[in-house]
Amino acid sequence: MNSPRIAFGLIAGLGVLLVAAFVVQWQTNAALWQAIENVSGSGGGKAAPAMATGQPRDGATIAAASSPERAELARLREEVNDLRARTAALARLSVRTAEAASPPLNLQPANAWKNAGRATPSAAAETLFWATDSGNVEALAAAISLDQAAREKAQAILARMSESVRATFDTPEKLVALLLARETDIRAMQVIGENTAGDEALVNLRLLKDDGKTKDEGMQFRRSPDGWRANITGKVVDKMGKKLSDPGKKDAGKK
Repeated sequence: MNSPRIAFGLIAGLGVLLVAAFVVQWQTNAALWQAIENVSGSGGGKAAPAMATGQPRDGATIAAASSPERAELARLREEVNDLRARTAALARLSVRTAEAASPPLNLQPANAWKNAGRATPSAAAETLFWATDSGNVEALAAAISLDQAAREKAQAILARMSESVRATFDTPEKLVALLLARETDIRAMQVIGENTAGDEALVNLRLLKDDGKTKDEGMQFRRSPDGWRANITGKVVDKMGKKLSDPGKKDAGKK
């Protein structure tokens, strides 16, 4: 699964080179226009010193003096026109490269998510979002892996709960699953890349949220004996725990 990521990297690198080339062309154009202005100026107002000496110049002398300047001006204008065409071509190519570097928008709405299993990180990501959206705490608990800090924070939250709550959410994973289900604001998602290194993986996702904004995010997964699980950190649990009031209230109607 590394090949799409490598391809995106190569395309992005090409885009950087094209932008650099575009800037160089633009700077060259600017320099040439300055040169044209200088030549134009020397053919006009810079004739004043000769007139100031009281030595008039006849028409033939002026024409002879200005002929090289006219030729230089014509040459510079022709070169600028050529550079303009090349700059425009570079700009068009840069846009096409930027479009190629970003995968086409192909968001999958929440009602199309399914339990895709956890055989691959990408499948585990869809299963995670499906379980989160449906409020399936059991499936969601099986789809996550808590680091040590996350486990300790979840246990501390459980310790503050009533016996009935602790009986229902009898593992840290189940409590965190409930918190995740309460916090979800994802309306559509798209897997745009996956990179695996041993037992760790990063799944790149394009997410459409409740506010209507689309954002690309990376989600870490860890291989376990029963498949891939999303890695939940202590920071995530701490953030959700601070907003917790009654863990069963919001999701009482979810099955």
